[in-house]
Amino acid sequence: MNLETLQGMWKTDSKLDDDLHDNDSIAIPQLHMKYMEYHNMFSLMKKERVIEMKRLIRDKWLYYKGKAPATIYKEMPFDLKLTTKEEISMFIDADEEVGKLQFKIDYIEQVLFFLDGVLRMINSRTYHIKNAIEWKRFQSGM
Repeated sequence: MNLETLQGMWKTDSKLDDDLHDNDSIAIPQLHMKYMEYHNMFSLMKKERVIEMKRLIRDKWLYYKGKAPATIYKEMPFDLKLTTKEEISMFIDADEEVGKLQFKIDYIEQVLFFLDGVLRMINSRTYHIKNAIEWKRFQSGM
């Protein structure tokens, strides 16, 4: 499941039927549950990635500080001697693995932002339906 798929689903699910507002109203709890499940799934996914990021940063800190096991330096040599926190932080921030994982976390945050908006729209859907019904009454002269 990705953001594009969720957006496509919401594009379909967000439409209200002009003639069947009762069905739209009845469908609100199911829609809420559907998107709440996705929200929960991505929230847990984000928590996993954040824990993964903390471990990766710890490992990168050990690597750039020169305290990692010797076998790691045989695979990926690092000849510089970094002494300050700023130097180590700069190398960690610029590290490709850290950048890729940060992108994944940012992507999940964007999906959660989208899902928060969808859930807010679903929660206010009864007001939209009520307004649509009142507008129809007004147009028909009631």
